[in-house]
Formats: sequence, structure tokens, C-alpha cells
Amino acid sequence: MAGRHRRPPTDEWRTTFRDDMRRRLGADPNLLAYVVPAESGLAACAIGIVYHGYLGPAFPTGLWGRIHTVATDPDHRRRGHGTAVTTALVEALKDRGCGSVELRATEAGAGLYRTLGFEPLDGFMALWPGPGGWAR
Repeated sequence: MAGRHRRPPTDEWRTTFRDDMRRRLGADPNLLAYVVPAESGLAACAIGIVYHGYLGPAFPTGLWGRIHTVATDPDHRRRGHGTAVTTALVEALKDRGCGSVELRATEAGAGLYRTLGFEPLDGFMALWPGPGGWAR
């Protein structure tokens, strides 16, 4: 069921996310964030994580990157900020030794990601717990 796990952000979610980022940024070497500041806060940001998996033909280093968040403030769109932060994040993930970089693209962001060389990957599936947790 596409989009089943997506829920609109709430103030509680925003607070939890903010507190987690404050705790981890600068302390967790696997969490990378690139920003374009603005007077009102952030014009754009891109956040990603280096994951350690297993060695194999598709993962020669055992490392892979995932871009979790790319966001541009509506007042700052169409100025190249999203491209700048995403490019910086992708290059940092490569520099960290990631054998691949993945993300989930929204319709609005897919064009940007294609220009950076991302391609769709057929067959990706996800399993999410239901409202009561994991079914056994």
C-alpha cells in the first residue's frame, strides 16, 4: 500500500526530530547535513546517513548512504539551493566510501535527483508495523 507509512508532520514530530538532530549533529559521524542558511532559518537542507552493511559485489566497502531529507523553503525555491545541498551530501557520502546512495523521491524532487544521476530501482518494497505494532 503506497504511502501507508506517511503521516503528516505534527508539532510533536517536529520537536522530536529537532531534538534528535541537536543531539546527533556533530556527535554522530555517520549523520551528515548540509544547509543553506537564510535570515528566517534555513533556505534548504539535505540530511543523510552512512550505513554499514555487508561486503559484496554491490557493496564493495560494506557502506551505503541514504538521503533521508531534502527540503527547500518555498520562499527560496528555484535558486539552486536544493541542488547545492544535495550535491554536497552525495559527494560527502561518496567520500565516506559509500558504494551506493539511495533515496525515496517525491514527484517534486525526482527531476533534481535524475540530473544528479539517480535512477529508479524496481522491486523496492517495505514492511511497516500496523497501528497496534508488529503483527506476530
